[in-house]
Formats: sequence, structure tokens, C-alpha cells
Amino acid sequence: MKRPLTGMILALTSLPACSEREATRDPGSSHAAEAVPRLDSAKVPADLRDLVPYAQRWGIGDDVARSARVRKATDAERSELRAAFGPRQARITAWLDSFGPGAMPEEAAAFMYTQLAIEEMP
Repeated sequence: MKRPLTGMILALTSLPACSEREATRDPGSSHAAEAVPRLDSAKVPADLRDLVPYAQRWGIGDDVARSARVRKATDAERSELRAAFGPRQARITAWLDSFGPGAMPEEAAAFMYTQLAIEEMP
């Protein structure tokens, strides 16, 4: 049996909205750290494992939170990330491309989002 349209609208309007605090949370807060799942370095190629701490910090999938982290980063933090990832961008991209279409492991996704963070840096 189909629900009348007014019933669906009522159901949608009764869903709790996110709080203003959640909508504007600071990407430097513990909530933002939770945006990147705990990465397993064993799932990362051996020659890239030293970059896992960077991917853990910068590999935020949420565009808004990642951009906020980039904006709040110091020049030194940006330089450090660029220096670590820069020389190995081609190697990282080759690893990411090895997954083909579809879902990739969280570790690979974090590296991809870290590459995006670098591209977003001034």
C-alpha cells in the first residue's frame, strides 16, 4: 500500500536535523579526526607506508572539512605535506589507479583525499 504524499512529507519533516554545532564543527577538533578512519599501514604499499600519518591527518573525504583543514594549516604544515607527498605523487597515483572503477580501500581513499588537499592548498 502506498503512503500518501502528505504522510511522506510529514515523516521527512519530523526527522531530527543536525545541530548547528555539528554543521559548523571545527575540522581541527576530534570530530574531524574521526572523519578519517584509522588506517592500516599493512594495506599500503611498503614504499608508501611512511606517508600513512599524513594521509591519516589530511585524507578527509568531506570536502568542507578538508578545505577548512587546508585553510587553517600553517605554511610549515603545508610545506611539510608537499615535501613528503610531492616526489611520490606519480607512484601514489599508480597505486590508486590499480583499483580500477568502484570502491577502493579506506587507506587508498585517504591517500587520494590527501592529494586533493595538496591541490587545494594556496
